[in-house]
Amino acid sequence: MRITAWIGCAWWTLGCVACGGSSSDGDPPGAGGGAATGTATTGTGGAAATSGVGGSAGGAGGAGGAGGAGGAPRELHVDTSSPELSEIRFKPSELDPEVSDRDLEQVALLDTRVARFAGKLVVTLSGSNQPPGPLDLTRFVAARGFHAFAVAYKNDYNIVQNDPDTFGDARLEAFDGQDHTALIEVTRADSIEARLAKALAHLKEVHPRGDWGYFLEDDGSPRWSVIIFSGHSHGASSAARIGKVVRLDRVVSLAGPRDTTPVSASWLSEPSATPVDRMFGLTGERDEQHPDHLKAFDLIGLPGELVEVDVPGAAPPYGGSHRLALKDGDHGASGNCGAHVAVCEAMFGLPLP
Repeated sequence: MRITAWIGCAWWTLGCVACGGSSSDGDPPGAGGGAATGTATTGTGGAAATSGVGGSAGGAGGAGGAGGAGGAPRELHVDTSSPELSEIRFKPSELDPEVSDRDLEQVALLDTRVARFAGKLVVTLSGSNQPPGPLDLTRFVAARGFHAFAVAYKNDYNIVQNDPDTFGDARLEAFDGQDHTALIEVTRADSIEARLAKALAHLKEVHPRGDWGYFLEDDGSPRWSVIIFSGHSHGASSAARIGKVVRLDRVVSLAGPRDTTPVSASWLSEPSATPVDRMFGLTGERDEQHPDHLKAFDLIGLPGELVEVDVPGAAPPYGGSHRLALKDGDHGASGNCGAHVAVCEAMFGLPLP
């Protein structure tokens, strides 16, 4: 495990910090942030939820309130007395001896040099058979006040199947580690859900200044109401699939979702735990998968009509549409938030309220 910190142009590697962070106490407030020095706290965003009911959703230009398990909210406490970019790397096997697959280096990022914190964790999912990332996406959100984590997960299988149920069953098994399909075999230790919980508990211990424990419930499970899943290509579909089964703050799919060839996946039209007005899709019109993305947008029921975001006059919030397209974009371009800052910031609910 490595913790690397950057202050300005200087950097160094830190050892493990053997003390814990704060524990979570119910639903958090919405997005916001504190000062650039001292201890930062979250401000107020959308309406907070109680008794398991989600708060009001944000549009393409702003974050909505957090849903969750109910209870008194607490503030996010990030120590910004020494502003820096912290990068913590570790393999899943360092946290769990039962890990047996995709034991690749995961990356957590937090930049305390930002003016405000979102009070949200972005979990990024890479494309088919790619290492944890995309790291460009992980760095993009960290630079804008999010806690960010690139998880290693089961993504090295052929998702294109003739059975409409297999798409969703495979992605669900990769998420929860339960036996849903014979196509893949994912143990609980190798699942996204378990690895995320382990990672947050680890980060709470080794990087207490970042208050990573804010994203955990009292029982050690992830606090989904303040977590965003985002991914590229295969990861775009998996992010949306996860949003179908747990109520996330939002889902941002880049070059996806897909799962519409040779048949359309049944999960696309299933009821969603995450409201569809918290789900976004970005596609490139020069992407050979573009027609499949449009079909998936329809089946999920993303709000609005398709809007080209890279043409003169296009600007957030893009008419409130969550179906966004790059007129000149190919498959890779849809995942390059650095080249399309305005649209990516809108999908992630920026600027902060």
